[in-house]
Amino acid sequence: MTAAHYEVLDPATLEVVGRAPENTEQDVELAVATARAAAPGWAMDREARRAALRMAAALVRRDLDSLATLLSREQGKPKAEAAGEFTVAAGLFEHYAGLAWDEVEPLAPRADRALEVQYRPVGVVGTITPWNFPISLLCVKLAPALVAGCTVIAKPSPSTPLSTIALVNLLNEVLPAGVLQTRTSSRRTVNVALGLSPGIRKISFTGSTDVGISIAQQAAATVKRVTMELGGNDPAIVLDDADIAVTARGIVGSAFRNAGQVCMAVKRVYVPRSRSRELAEAIASEASRHVLGHGLAEATTMGPMHNESQLKLVHGLVDSAVGGGARIITGGNPGCDLPGYFLSPTVVIDAEPGMGLVEQEQFGAALPIVAYDDLDATIAGLNAGKFGLGASVWSPDQERAYATASRIEAGTVWINQHTLVEPDAPFGGWKASGVGRERGHWGLEEYLETRVINARPHS
Repeated sequence: MTAAHYEVLDPATLEVVGRAPENTEQDVELAVATARAAAPGWAMDREARRAALRMAAALVRRDLDSLATLLSREQGKPKAEAAGEFTVAAGLFEHYAGLAWDEVEPLAPRADRALEVQYRPVGVVGTITPWNFPISLLCVKLAPALVAGCTVIAKPSPSTPLSTIALVNLLNEVLPAGVLQTRTSSRRTVNVALGLSPGIRKISFTGSTDVGISIAQQAAATVKRVTMELGGNDPAIVLDDADIAVTARGIVGSAFRNAGQVCMAVKRVYVPRSRSRELAEAIASEASRHVLGHGLAEATTMGPMHNESQLKLVHGLVDSAVGGGARIITGGNPGCDLPGYFLSPTVVIDAEPGMGLVEQEQFGAALPIVAYDDLDATIAGLNAGKFGLGASVWSPDQERAYATASRIEAGTVWINQHTLVEPDAPFGGWKASGVGRERGHWGLEEYLETRVINARPHS
């Protein structure tokens, strides 16, 4: 293993939190060989795998405070939200430990043949996860992969590796040697090595569409299976009968969670022109209640954005929108005296379709509000876009809301809520927002191969 390391910084203070290994292609191949050697024994006993996941959940809950502190420091989010990630992880381990599924499925009998479908682990899996939710986005892959009988090499984001390393070390207290490993790098070295290695049989990736396309191209060289949860630019579509206070609270709760760095957060709001000013003022009032600060400070409700490049991107999109006639009605400043990457919740009104802030996934603490005159034309315009991860519809009229939601091309459409995901419901995107599904039995099936045994008597 390489002896080189790189520094990991706190995005709120820019201080060093810790150091992570600068792994090489050779380190990845060593991990692949170790994972392949561990695979036959791990795949043999499903009940042992289930028991290991349950024990893993108990360990995570035992060490929740220290794990949450580490994640908050390297990612920037409030400690309570960091603890929530690990709580979600424990719940996913328990969900998949208890999920009923058949390793063998008999098919309808024929006159002279007996057929069965066998479900077997796909093999060694490489997980590649981003910095916004390093733990929950890892464990939504890790839990089904492990219960399926796969061995896993986890590659976290370069800027949030420490919490993943800590989690993997904890899980290795109950997992057999070689079943779960990490490889980290400040560059894309490990990503490329996982994508190209013939010993990796599946890549599960969450991140930007551009990086996902690159990884899929690398995976294609050895015909790997891929699951990809990619970019999104989720709209909140407010109908003309919506309750303004309820809608504003729900939208702000989604749009500025984790400083707006959530793949399935509300990233743009569409509201009837006659109600746009009223809603904008309510959203601005709600958003301004956030207290910015270090994630470990008790009063903090919103931490910094995670890195300088993302902060500059969001500032640039807001400035461009303002230059095109939009207006900031709250935010636009750091909102905090710390030296990190802070941006107070920024609400932009009079935004128009075609503006970068509206059409591009900003992935940060800025929210454009677009007034519309024609609901049908608005939905048609959204469906013509490249993304299709999530959307929401806001109205007290459930029948009308359902009818509107059913017309939207997205993997999940919420009604009077946004960003909530369930362990037993499939999650993923349409179009450029992804390939495959996570969660529930759909997520498990992504880690299984089928083999048909077709037998007839020897006569």
